[in-house]
Amino acid sequence: MQGFNYTALYQALQDWPLEASSLYLANINRLIYLGELRLIRDLVLDLFDVNDSVPLTPGAGSVPKPAQGTVITFTAPIAAGSTGALLAAAWTGTTGTYATTFSDGELQAVTLTNTSTNATWAAPLAAPVGATARINPLMVVERNLWCVYSGQIRLLSKRSFDFIQNYAGAAAGRPLYYCDSGTSSWLIAPAADANATSIIRHYIQRPESIVIAQNTWMGDNLGDVLFVAVLMEAEQFLKADDRYADMRTKYYQELLPNAASELQIARRKGDYTPLEPVAGLPGPPPPPIQQPAQQQ
Repeated sequence: MQGFNYTALYQALQDWPLEASSLYLANINRLIYLGELRLIRDLVLDLFDVNDSVPLTPGAGSVPKPAQGTVITFTAPIAAGSTGALLAAAWTGTTGTYATTFSDGELQAVTLTNTSTNATWAAPLAAPVGATARINPLMVVERNLWCVYSGQIRLLSKRSFDFIQNYAGAAAGRPLYYCDSGTSSWLIAPAADANATSIIRHYIQRPESIVIAQNTWMGDNLGDVLFVAVLMEAEQFLKADDRYADMRTKYYQELLPNAASELQIARRKGDYTPLEPVAGLPGPPPPPIQQPAQQQ
């Protein structure tokens, strides 16, 4: 498989269309981000799974989800072409670079520094944007939840919101079920009693985007699949390019199955990297061994 770092991937995506809208060129970073998400889901990459634990108190009927994104506010709207702006309040999080979506949907790798109001990014903004932006969430989706009850780990079953409401007012006990309750929490039922001490959250977390890191495991090992996955997200920006249908077929019938086979081999070996080549078809059987003629 061909590998890509960010610079090579960006250039390949920029060069690929025969005719592209200005929106396509302005949103390549966001399309890369969406392509990474598509690939994580299509290949079920448990390489990026996270297990963590949150405590329960007696009577608790909900569990918080991992942070689903943070809104940052600037002192004023930001002009097109800008590569930085001032925050309305000092950043209180960890110093680092974050995948951030501005008000017009453009994604940038924004660098924020703890206790500082300075926010910077490398590529000039393609259009004027509002005074707020959103740091993209890391959690993709949960795989399952587990309850630690009397020291034993028990799996919770996912049910509908209506199903969970049947337990309203029921006695507290060992949580058996859960459901989504917006972007910030899950509901659990029955409510936890004193023996339920914590919930283990097992969920898919986005890896650091190639837009941020420049070089990533996904870009190195699944570069050609990632390239086509990004094109899949870019279809609405490409103008009547007949090659798109061919690339879509190649993605589903060739690239994705091959990548899944290679990952399966790596899983069996207990190691995701380096990826091993897919085993080829067996060759023809060897010719029969000639037995010496028996003498009369």
